[in-house]
Amino acid sequence: MKQPPPKTIVRDDRGQSLVEFALTLPMLLVVMFMITEFGRALYQYNVLVQATREAARAAVVEQDLDDAPGIGTTRMDNFLDGTGMERIGLEREVVIVPNFNESGTTVVRATVTMPFRWILQGDMPTNADMSAPVAPTGLMLSAETIMRAETF
Repeated sequence: MKQPPPKTIVRDDRGQSLVEFALTLPMLLVVMFMITEFGRALYQYNVLVQATREAARAAVVEQDLDDAPGIGTTRMDNFLDGTGMERIGLEREVVIVPNFNESGTTVVRATVTMPFRWILQGDMPTNADMSAPVAPTGLMLSAETIMRAETF
């Protein structure tokens, strides 16, 4: 049996693609995870913006000044119930502002804030032996809608 020349053994590149894939796969997965989480955060923010619009509109068209905040809050709750989104830590408020920025105009302000919950809960290890855990930082989503009231 004839032995291959020494240069061929040194330059053998079989398995190179597998090694490169193993080295780049973790980075690829992290980037995909970040894109997915950004999409979830953007979706939840859009839901909160739409909820404040619904609440402000429901309060603005209400004829009774005393009932308007309650009707706006109820409309916001009904809208959020239809989305199926978790409402953990959600804070909402619908208020009538009689003299908005000293302009003499009455407005309805609907605000909502909610912490964004990451898919991975708890500490994320940064070392293989889990010696350096890093807690995900809190991201607060907040939305506000202000509408001028014509009926008050």
